[in-house]
Amino acid sequence: MSTAELIADLPAHQPPVGAAARAKPKPPLALRPLHRMWRRTIDAIQVSELDLPVRGLPGALRGLVACQISDFHVDRDEDLERLTLAVEAINKQHPDLVFLTGDYFSGPDTMHRYLGAFRDTLRNLRPHSGLFAILGNHDHWSSAERITDALKRAGADVLANDSRRLFIRNEQLVVVGIDDLWSRRAEPARAFADVNRDDCTIVLAHNPDTALYTRHLKPGVMLSGHTHGGVVRIPFYGSPLKSILRIGKEFYSGLNRYEDFYIYTNRGLGTFWLRIRINCPPEVSRFSLTPLIEVPHAEKPETAKLHPLKRIRRRRMPRPVTLRPHRKHV
Repeated sequence: MSTAELIADLPAHQPPVGAAARAKPKPPLALRPLHRMWRRTIDAIQVSELDLPVRGLPGALRGLVACQISDFHVDRDEDLERLTLAVEAINKQHPDLVFLTGDYFSGPDTMHRYLGAFRDTLRNLRPHSGLFAILGNHDHWSSAERITDALKRAGADVLANDSRRLFIRNEQLVVVGIDDLWSRRAEPARAFADVNRDDCTIVLAHNPDTALYTRHLKPGVMLSGHTHGGVVRIPFYGSPLKSILRIGKEFYSGLNRYEDFYIYTNRGLGTFWLRIRINCPPEVSRFSLTPLIEVPHAEKPETAKLHPLKRIRRRRMPRPVTLRPHRKHV
């Protein structure tokens, strides 16, 4: 029996029975407010709405809606609940496109346990024009083959150094997927092999550092994850954690300009190793595509590599939409 057939037969995750099914003990009464606060920081999903500048975007595609989620790290039941909420939040946006940018599990043990439920949850996504996915470093460390098959059976087009040409509103848009950088599987030139010089591209790359090896290929925009937003974010400063990115820790989160294109780094849904988030809630990104306004060479500031163009119109950010799993027990 093939791996794909084995995955197709995987049941959705079943809750434990018997003694294991008993409710987890509640924290001591004095610690319950702190416990609720901690749960809120890792469970309350923020839907971030913004205009996404895309170089070379045809005018007819202005306003196209795309959503991104990343870094699920489905390792516990509550992680699966959070993913379910994220899928519901995405469907409420009625997106044309949905992008999944890697690290779906932390390791092979949790992957094996939750793979069926992960697949069935993603089957509920309802994009109008396409669901696209790439793999992250943890996916290669778990099982790239099995995760890829599960994503495909959920309806996703998995791009591993490949591209797909879409025809939307009588215009062309190319989605490019670059495999993971840390796993030494990123091949940008191969991913762009079927891309023409004047094509408008949306590039999916789990690690923002992939931009260092892709910039000469003229991406329209790049969507990444990997960093979990820096885990801890201080207002007006960002993350105090030492950068794991060569490109710089300013690319830990949100929309940032890199040379002549933009990178959006999603904060992710899950946690890994340290189960904390401080001022860095899990995120669903909701983009409205807009053409990138080019600045004449003579007007470009020296810091353009690190700062968004002031002439790009950004939507005023709404109050965060709080989505939390329903729990019977604190």
